[in-house]
Amino acid sequence: MLYYNFSMNNNTNSPEKRKTIMVVDDDLACHKIVQVYFEKDYDIISMNDGQEALVYLNKIKVPDLILLDMQMPNMDGRLFLRRIRRGDPNLRDIPIIFISSVSSEMFIKSVVDLGVIDYVVKPLKREDLMDKVHELLK
Repeated sequence: MLYYNFSMNNNTNSPEKRKTIMVVDDDLACHKIVQVYFEKDYDIISMNDGQEALVYLNKIKVPDLILLDMQMPNMDGRLFLRRIRRGDPNLRDIPIIFISSVSSEMFIKSVVDLGVIDYVVKPLKREDLMDKVHELLK
């Protein structure tokens, strides 16, 4: 099932094009949290797993940032990450923040080695996530 959530809140005070965040996570609560935190400043695209996200990325629109979960059905975060970092050149440079409840140093190092820009441990802390997203998208 593909779950889209486009926030088209146009900020008329800004002459710049609104940037887009893609959330790839099978947890609906995570999508809602990201929506609440960021819909004022960014457009949000929500996907339930890596396979759906790849289909979307290859056919529709490349986001400015991806928030990516590790454990999902159909295609987990690591496989999704490998596919976009080794595949289409238009997708290779998208900044990715991994979001996961797994917090071991070995795991974090393994995803950073695959091309993750940053890592946030669930449950998501508002200030931590917002600071990282705003820093990458400014």
